[in-house]
Amino acid sequence: MSNRPITASKIRSADPTNRADLPVISSESKQISKPAVPKNKQKRIPFAKIGFSLSLLLSIGAGTLLGRVIPINAIDWGGLLSGRKPEEVLMESLGRKLERPYQILVLGVDRVLEAPIGSPESFNGRSDSMLLIRFDPNTRSVDILSIPRDTQVPIPGYGVTKINAANVYGGAALAQEIVSEKLNDVEIDRYVRLDTSGLSALVDALGGIEINVPKRMKYVDKTQKLNINLYPGVQTLNGEQAEGYARFRHDEDGDLGRIQRQQIVLKALKAKIANPSIVIHLPDLINIMQKHVDSNLSFDEMMAISTFSLTVKPDHIKSNSLKGRPSEPNEFRYSYWIVNSDDVEMAIAGKFKTNENNTTK
Repeated sequence: MSNRPITASKIRSADPTNRADLPVISSESKQISKPAVPKNKQKRIPFAKIGFSLSLLLSIGAGTLLGRVIPINAIDWGGLLSGRKPEEVLMESLGRKLERPYQILVLGVDRVLEAPIGSPESFNGRSDSMLLIRFDPNTRSVDILSIPRDTQVPIPGYGVTKINAANVYGGAALAQEIVSEKLNDVEIDRYVRLDTSGLSALVDALGGIEINVPKRMKYVDKTQKLNINLYPGVQTLNGEQAEGYARFRHDEDGDLGRIQRQQIVLKALKAKIANPSIVIHLPDLINIMQKHVDSNLSFDEMMAISTFSLTVKPDHIKSNSLKGRPSEPNEFRYSYWIVNSDDVEMAIAGKFKTNENNTTK
């Protein structure tokens, strides 16, 4: 079974509902050239292997069996002596070890409703959420930068528009290019695109997540078939409720409040997945990943990052959002999130590596 990266489709979405908030483009605009498609089409990640590996990580306990599956030189003996938790060392030994930092662009995209689930075309909707994540094994830390979807950017051939349009116009390749240019030529090693309906399916497969809903949330989005109807208080949200909580933005906090809620959902998911009982949900999780995730991460890279993420300490995970300001009512034809050079420098400096200055944390 091939471990080669997944290739992403670069075709534009034909679904008009996925362009509801995109600026109208002049007919005189140039069409952006599509990236060349590799001659040899590569296969999707072998998710059956992921399921087997995760089962192994979570079920092995007997010393005899451990001796058979973990090479003696794969165990971080120095880490054990210096105080690392045995379960962290065990998981790292059984999985793949993250050898270098990775900077990954994660896109939560509106699924193209008329495209078959899991098809390349189904991932070419608007990016409802955008995260730049740095996984650094040297400092055993994770930095997460949330990028507001209304951030104003120029897109070649399309003029000034919102950053969430990049995935519609040119797929993951263009989204990476535009994000990198906006953030001082930041390096982006890989991408992951998650169909937004995949969040709902993932939460349901995990049996729900516990969230403290801060206030009444009610809104209906007919284009994405969302019916958000939540009451305040600590509660276990099912998939539909969790998706509504993460995507709600019709209040005074707007997109920034939504970004904060998405980060809360990510932490709740991490806590749920770290629970050993996750093994009973593996078949459902594998099925969800096959249908709702598109990435150019190889199997080994995905395993290494997953293992690292599950073992990093919570206080070593830092979340921030790209600062800026909302555009004035009459400033532009459309509403934007305006980001200046100081905002970008504050978000990137000392946290993410750029091609410009080659600086890292």
